[in-house]
Amino acid sequence: MSTIHQASAVAIEIAARVATITIANGFSTDIGLNVLRGRRRIDDHQVPCVVVVEGLDTPTAGPGRMATAEISQSYMLIAYHACHPDHPNDKAHELIKDLKRAIFKDGVTFNSMVPRVDYKGRDIGPRGDGVGIVCASIEIAVKFVEDLTNP
Repeated sequence: MSTIHQASAVAIEIAARVATITIANGFSTDIGLNVLRGRRRIDDHQVPCVVVVEGLDTPTAGPGRMATAEISQSYMLIAYHACHPDHPNDKAHELIKDLKRAIFKDGVTFNSMVPRVDYKGRDIGPRGDGVGIVCASIEIAVKFVEDLTNP
């Protein structure tokens, strides 16, 4: 198994996976055409899009003889899409399905690049009644070994 040695490599892999979410690739939406890494505020003209937000990392084992740490890093993948204003959850379920398919397309190891990717749950964000944009997200935790001498 190859191991990712930098947290930035994990974020790049996640962004690459969600960038494949297009109707042309067999998904329900085109959120992958606009992948934003870390942007917190979305303007309506940026929709459809998906935002990769990096959360806290939790070292599960620290340095020993080698300067490496086993890390569990949390990520929120937040998708925004136009929707029917009276039925926003219908589009939200499509977004959640697309995000799950893209992240877990080859199991839970990013094609053997990390020891594990855990699904932590999903959420459909609240919007004002009658607003034609919906927000849906999934949370994952990626476990990997980081080389602390070259983070």
